[in-house]
Amino acid sequence: MFDWYSERARRVIFFARLESGARGAEMIDLDDLITALIMEDQNRTSDALLQLRGGGIPVYPGSTRHQPFLPADVATILLEKIQGAMPRSSSIPTSADMGISSVLRQTLAAASDLRERLQSEQVTPLHLLAVVLAGSHPGVQMLRDAGITEEKVIGVLRSEGQL
Repeated sequence: MFDWYSERARRVIFFARLESGARGAEMIDLDDLITALIMEDQNRTSDALLQLRGGGIPVYPGSTRHQPFLPADVATILLEKIQGAMPRSSSIPTSADMGISSVLRQTLAAASDLRERLQSEQVTPLHLLAVVLAGSHPGVQMLRDAGITEEKVIGVLRSEGQL
């Protein structure tokens, strides 16, 4: 399923799994993906994974930093709101298998469809963000309120495809 996903997009999915397990969820949901997208956008996933592992060697030593799509203050506020709204219970070990919600499954399929429609080489975090923004989930409205729209993200994807 993830053959067409970029390294950054795979990292987002992996981090969504870690987030859902840390909060004790039974499955990975859209809020976990949104949280992971924001963390990746802000170049925070490697730091967060290092904390999870207790420090040491960087998890993604070859990963490159990129220009964030969201302003840092907006990202911090969004993360606080989204994470504060998610239910929490005892964490689930990272070694345990975890399914994905039907909404997340549809989102991942839509990201692959968008990649094909835009004739992109790979699904990137921006493809995931664009299809998330097409939905009506409460976390999505927070992104829209921050000025992040599906149209803006697709515009960036189209311009990247012409480079």
